[in-house]
Amino acid sequence: MLTLEEIFPPYGLRITCRNVELRVLRDEDFPELVELVQKGISVSGLPMPFPHAWHEEPYAPGTPDGFPATSLSWWWTQRSTFAPDRWNLALTVRYDGELVGVQDVMAQDFPLTRWVTTGSWLGRAHQGRGLGTLMRQMAVGFAFDELDALTCESAYVVGNHASAAVSRKTGYVDNGLARGVQHTREGTVGMEEQRVVVTPDTYVRPGEPVTYEGTQALRRFFGIERD
Repeated sequence: MLTLEEIFPPYGLRITCRNVELRVLRDEDFPELVELVQKGISVSGLPMPFPHAWHEEPYAPGTPDGFPATSLSWWWTQRSTFAPDRWNLALTVRYDGELVGVQDVMAQDFPLTRWVTTGSWLGRAHQGRGLGTLMRQMAVGFAFDELDALTCESAYVVGNHASAAVSRKTGYVDNGLARGVQHTREGTVGMEEQRVVVTPDTYVRPGEPVTYEGTQALRRFFGIERD
């Protein structure tokens, strides 16, 4: 009988550095993930980090239009629409086995563009410990070393000094400003977003080795050919 990893190769991906591990989000992670979100993400004094305040929706387990059902529906949609020309790797971040955040790596038409976008968040209790920088470095290194990406893009709301520091420590450089909106609990507001980009030439690696598992099968799944 085939394993789940053989059926869906993203589940076989494992990225580790020291005691930090990144793996594709599974259904069995959801209870721990919901608890992490409920303990808080946003930090007082910093801008709300997301386009939509999904993490602040009314906590209403067992209902179709409250958290966590709304968020689970989005994560399931990413999985159901997975294809070589459009994908999102939602990676759980574990520190000493404890779920502490999520690191996204997304792409469209990747075999042709070799361009990915990264996004991430940490539970509030785990911020300020260097984990945000390490998990971003691990994700970017994975994109460059194992997927042969040429460029990684990200963005943060202007004024979010913590996110800016993570980008800087990973080697991102400014790539222009963009105006947009955020859907907050108080309503829709305008915001300015700083776009940043990192290439293999500017990328800053972690101070310790990173190991990868399951990347050969994942490259086949994505249609990435190597000479």
